[in-house]
Amino acid sequence: MKGLTHFISGIAVASFFPQAVHMASQEQSFILCLGGVFGILPDTLDFKFARYFYKSEFEVWPDPNKLDAMQIASTVAASIERANSVGSSSVQLHTMQLGANLWRSYTLWFDSANSEVVVEMGPIVDTGQTPFIGTEPKENAIAKVKVNCPFFQPFDKKSNISIMSGPCFEFLKRDDGRIEIVFLPWHRTWSHSLTLGLLCSLIVGIFSYFFVSPGLHSELYTIPRWMLYPLIVFFGSCVHLLEDSTGFMGNNLLYPFTKNRTRGLGWVSAAEGIPNFFCIWVSIIMILFNLDRFRWSPDLNPTGIGQPWVFFFWFLFIPVGIMIFLYYKYSKEKEKSKGESDFDSPSSNDRDTEISSG
Repeated sequence: MKGLTHFISGIAVASFFPQAVHMASQEQSFILCLGGVFGILPDTLDFKFARYFYKSEFEVWPDPNKLDAMQIASTVAASIERANSVGSSSVQLHTMQLGANLWRSYTLWFDSANSEVVVEMGPIVDTGQTPFIGTEPKENAIAKVKVNCPFFQPFDKKSNISIMSGPCFEFLKRDDGRIEIVFLPWHRTWSHSLTLGLLCSLIVGIFSYFFVSPGLHSELYTIPRWMLYPLIVFFGSCVHLLEDSTGFMGNNLLYPFTKNRTRGLGWVSAAEGIPNFFCIWVSIIMILFNLDRFRWSPDLNPTGIGQPWVFFFWFLFIPVGIMIFLYYKYSKEKEKSKGESDFDSPSSNDRDTEISSG
C-alpha cells in the first residue's frame, strides 16, 4: 500500500484507545499521530535507508543514446548463471533519463517455460509514465537470452522499468536446483517483521515508563498512561504488515528467525488506486466513529452519531460495496485486455519503487 494509506491506518488503530482520544482532544497531544508514524516506518526504513546499503554483484546502466536490449538481457542472464554456480547473485537495473521530464522505458520478464530472459525497449515516457506513441525504437529493441538452468518467479509477470530508480532482483538457488527470482531483496525483510515492532515498542515502553506522568483522571482508565505509547507503536506497525500481506510480496514476519519473505495473499497490488482508497476510507470512518464514542464527558457533550448502524450503513457499507464492485469490474476488464504489451503486473505495482510510495 501507499505511504499515506499506512499513515492513516496507523492513526485509526491509535483511535481505538479511549485515553489516547482524550489526550488528543483535551491536552492537544499528538499521540494519535504516533500510530501513523510507526504505521509508515517499515517502508521509510526500506526506501530511505536499506535500499542504499544493499549492493548488487551486477549493475545495468543502459545507454539512452545507444539502445541495446541484448546488453541488458545478457547481464541479467549472467547474474542468473552466477547464482547457479555459487548459490546467489543479484542485479540492479537502472533507468534511462533523457531530460527533466523524459525517460526511455524498457520491459524485463523471465520466461520460465523456455528458460529465457527477455528484454524489450519501449517508448519514451514522461514522469507520469504517459507514453509518447511512435517513439519505440526500431533496431535492437527485443532480445532473448537463454539461461542454462531452470528458474521460477513467484508471480511470473513483466516488469516495466521507466522512471526514477530501477528495480533490483536477487537470484537464489533452491534445494531442487531451480533458481528463485526474488524481487527487491532489500524490501519487506527485517523492517517488515513483528520482531522489529516488538523491539520498537519495548524501547518506547522503557522511555515512557520513566518519563510519562500518570496524567489527569488516571483512575478512569484500565491501561496506565505510559503503556499507551508502546501499545500504539506495536499495533501501528502491525496494521502495516496486515495491509502488505494482502499484496504479492508478503513480509518476513519473524526475522531474524526466518530468512525469507512469506508470500502475500495476492488479493490486490500495492499501487492500485481502489484498494488504497478503500483502506483510507475505512480508516477515516473508524477514526470519526472513535472520536465520537470516546468524546470527553459524554453526559455533557451530545453525540454526533446518534445511531451507529445508520452511520456505518451509509458511510461504510454502501461506499465499500461500490468500491468492491468497481474493483471487480476493473479487474475483469484488465484481464480481458491483457496482451503482449501488458506491462501492468503485480511485480511492477507491488514494488513501490516510486518516491511517493513510501
